[in-house]
Amino acid sequence: MKTTLIVLLFIALAVLLSQFDLFLKDNSLIVRYVQPFFYETLESGLDIVRSDEAPASTTGNGGSEENQNVEIAQLRQVIDGDTIDVFINGEVERVRYIAANTPEFGEACYQQSSLANRRLVEGFDLRLERDETDRDANGRLLRYVYANGILVERQLIAEGFAEVVRYRSDDNYYEEFVALEEAAAEQGLGCHSTGIFDDGSLLR
Repeated sequence: MKTTLIVLLFIALAVLLSQFDLFLKDNSLIVRYVQPFFYETLESGLDIVRSDEAPASTTGNGGSEENQNVEIAQLRQVIDGDTIDVFINGEVERVRYIAANTPEFGEACYQQSSLANRRLVEGFDLRLERDETDRDANGRLLRYVYANGILVERQLIAEGFAEVVRYRSDDNYYEEFVALEEAAAEQGLGCHSTGIFDDGSLLR
């Protein structure tokens, strides 16, 4: 409002000076120096108003590429060591961890890996990060899952409760995870002592 009033004052003065211009001589100090000053100030004032009234800039289409690949979710339940159900915007989605595979029901170390997963994700809001593939053949979301600032897949592999698997082009952390699994296997951590991960394959 203050800026607008100043601009209106400049406009009034400019109009007045333009009327005087009809009577003043060309060598008049007012015409030479004062009037141009007011016109320049008027232009500056109009620029300020345009700037003040311009709408806030937006990132377009929901934000940056990074933000488009991230979702915030709340845990509904833990299914097993590498799968959870979550609420995203009030909707229930099943999430399959990327690059981490844990024993299936009935296999050795199934309960231990499931409990390890529960320990990591329960009680926290979850940050889901997408890689290349949105869903698997079963319709589950494929995501890296963060809980309390911890990448759950990384922690499960480091503790020996999950093995590394490679899902097509979803490999943002693949090399790092392989190194973590090798270290866990050498120390016999988690499920490695059972031999459940000794299938000789990293592909799924």
